[in-house]
Amino acid sequence: MGLAVVAAALKRAGHDIRIYDYLVADRNDNDLIAAVEKYQPEFLCVSIRNLDDDLDSSFQTDNRGKFTRLGYLLQKAKNLVSATVIIGGAAFSLMPEVLLDLTNADYGVVGEGENAICRLIVELQNNKKPNRIIYGFESVIPGPEIKGGFYEDSLVRYYYEHSGFINIQTKRGCSFKCAYCTYPSLEGCSFRYRDTKEVIDEISRLKKDLGCDRFFFTDSIFNDPAGHYREVVEGIIAEKLDIQWTAYFTPYRLEKADILLCKRAGLYAVELGTDAACSTTLAGLNKMFNWEDVVEANDIVTHAGLACAHFVVFGGPDETYQTLEEGIQNCRQLQNCVVIGYTGIRIYYGTSIYERAQFEGIVDKNTSLLEPAYYFSPEVQKDRVDEMITRGWQKQRHLVFPPQKGKRIIQAVKKMYNLKGLLWDQIP
Repeated sequence: MGLAVVAAALKRAGHDIRIYDYLVADRNDNDLIAAVEKYQPEFLCVSIRNLDDDLDSSFQTDNRGKFTRLGYLLQKAKNLVSATVIIGGAAFSLMPEVLLDLTNADYGVVGEGENAICRLIVELQNNKKPNRIIYGFESVIPGPEIKGGFYEDSLVRYYYEHSGFINIQTKRGCSFKCAYCTYPSLEGCSFRYRDTKEVIDEISRLKKDLGCDRFFFTDSIFNDPAGHYREVVEGIIAEKLDIQWTAYFTPYRLEKADILLCKRAGLYAVELGTDAACSTTLAGLNKMFNWEDVVEANDIVTHAGLACAHFVVFGGPDETYQTLEEGIQNCRQLQNCVVIGYTGIRIYYGTSIYERAQFEGIVDKNTSLLEPAYYFSPEVQKDRVDEMITRGWQKQRHLVFPPQKGKRIIQAVKKMYNLKGLLWDQIP
């Protein structure tokens, strides 16, 4: 989606563009080089979505090797056509200096890129010497001016065929202050709402022109406390779009009437941003709700006949073996849902958990976070945490731990039944 949004901005600015998706090309280096040689671009603008391939302390990564290899590939493409390389995306925005050095790109854009990339290219075409790193939030885009993406037909069809969804964003930013979260640094610390009519028109076009009738709203949370999401939901109903969709919801102030309204508009599954498994650890993450709110939200969603998933992380701030056992039992008592458990919280610069990790001696100001560092409460040990969860959740089919187990189940379900979509909703 980030790629599509930046591409749309470049087209509006009058540039001739070609979108190339490395994933769609099955990560084929030779195909990428051939595409660059054929198109002969003046600028190579590269969007990187993720720093890590997996976000759990059980996995090993080699991010330095991955981004160094990307740099070699970009330099090969650059030298072929004498293009300027500009790098951006969520991953780059989290560690711009490090990734600019590793990839040896010419310039980088931090934060939202559609205006920043257009300004940068104008400066370069006018032979000016801009800074190597451009910060998009120096000119924040007001919500009503945020536009949708350039949905290139073949890419839309690829993602729809393989995932069962097309992504839509109705707003940017987040006003919550969760201890681990990078959304505020990437998109801003307040909600900026897109024009509702434009969102509805975008969905309508994707359905009419490309046959897409299943969507994932990629907002940080869909049900914002101000209730703007209701305008989107009511617009879907009013236009009789007849779609199915899902989104990230917060348990905070979740109301039965709102869930039923969303269901009328095609909501069929809810991913609740639960994140911890008892009130103490929820408070440690700066959550705005407690465990009783989670239980109530789960009941509202499941009693409405909707699939429901909770993703919870153990070992976070204020975790003890007592809270761990409480959390294990809390999850066992949730009904008619799926709970997927993780251990350890990935630490990112600019988050309050990074500051806490420094205070507690888990990292220091010289620690590189390019390779994942995970926060664990000083009161617990990872191996014992893993063992307690495994023992406490055994024989509970709706409780999935470790996350590799969930991947195996989902892959088996996908292979056996040729299913698409969330797939966690197929776990018993």
